[in-house]
Amino acid sequence: MSQEDDIVFLRIVSVGKGRKLISRFLHLLLPGSELARIVCMDIFRHLRFLFGGLPADAKAADTINNLAETISICIGGMDLNSLGTCSSEQPPLRPIGSPSGDGASVILKSVLERATNLLRDPLPASNLSMPNCALWQASFDAFFGLLMKYCAGKYDSITQSLISQDKEKIGSVAARAVSVEMLVEILRASIPHTNESQKKLLLNLAQRSMPVTGFGSQGGGSGGQVNPESVKG
Repeated sequence: MSQEDDIVFLRIVSVGKGRKLISRFLHLLLPGSELARIVCMDIFRHLRFLFGGLPADAKAADTINNLAETISICIGGMDLNSLGTCSSEQPPLRPIGSPSGDGASVILKSVLERATNLLRDPLPASNLSMPNCALWQASFDAFFGLLMKYCAGKYDSITQSLISQDKEKIGSVAARAVSVEMLVEILRASIPHTNESQKKLLLNLAQRSMPVTGFGSQGGGSGGQVNPESVKG
């Protein structure tokens, strides 16, 4: 989009009716179509503007959540080059299910999972050209830096809040805090794209938190846990 088109787009999505219009428009398009790709890429560039927080009005909040889910569906038809669209704004990183709004996290998780599928699938060879892979990796590296900064800050905040806690209650309190505040789903979805240095950072985060929270412990389910063995690959 040109700068003028971008301004028009932002004016449309700044109001509830505009967000509903975009969602309906995307539902009418075939996944992977050029128009769907263009709209999704523009939304990637404005995650903070669109999903920075949920309004108090329940219907308006539902509209924002529905837009995020619609974008996630469209991501399933996008190529690697489109997924690497960068933004100068830091996305609003919040755990999926956060009452403050998780639209950006839902979209980012879908982007990571789609990229994983593309990189594992040998069929769409045109998507896996060196320039496309390089663009994706550069975008991921920039995002991973933000992700680790967020998670390290949250971990430090959690441990500081536990200093005055009863030792017998620390485990349950910490586990609850991790499940509420840590980006566990996004961390998991990031693992296939990490290099050795990044894997070490993830492993360090999991091992640091494991003695206190169980964050890195074994076990299934979707609780606040990232398995160190899965990080090692």
